Amino acid sequence: MRNSILIVVAATCLVGTNTAFAQDAEQEKTPAQAFAGPRIEATIGLDQSGDDALSGGELTGLRVGGAVGYDVAIGKRVTIGVEGGIGWVVAGSAKMGPFPGTGSTTFKTDAARDIDVSARIGYALSPKTLIFAKAGWADLRYDTHGSDGRNYGPDTANGLRVGAGVEQKLTKNVYAKAEYRFTRSDDYQGNNDRHQLLTGIGVRF
Repeated sequence: MRNSILIVVAATCLVGTNTAFAQDAEQEKTPAQAFAGPRIEATIGLDQSGDDALSGGELTGLRVGGAVGYDVAIGKRVTIGVEGGIGWVVAGSAKMGPFPGTGSTTFKTDAARDIDVSARIGYALSPKTLIFAKAGWADLRYDTHGSDGRNYGPDTANGLRVGAGVEQKLTKNVYAKAEYRFTRSDDYQGNNDRHQLLTGIGVRF
């Protein structure tokens, strides 16, 4: 009986020690380490293409998408990483025309999808809050449909994408984010300035 009690006491002490060590290790993480590792996220928000690309009509719609990324801690508060994402404008279009030479035909342009690959740098204000900036390359697609029943396109554009935002941890692994992104492309009917204001939620593993 005495031996059984000693075994139980020893096991309890061992579990308590391991738990304390784990808590100490978590507390000893630097703010940057709290934002390191692989992550996956879903986003939703406003997407607007400027009128330079759309013959005088802005294209504003609702964008849904997602991204995957990986970040590493550099020093106590700085992170660097890479990110790849994709999104679709699911609501919203720009109406144009008629134009000279097209009769009475009018056109409706939709922003179909955009894909981007970016490098990212972050600064951890605390173990729960990170601000970041990013820069990379985006591939954009636009679909145009005429009132004559014909499809025109798809047309694609490529250009530089930059952005900035903030991440806020909700739990150890789950975070919320807000982000603004600007894309400039020059090969779709002129200069296309595209603005995106997104919110999202993600999981860091």
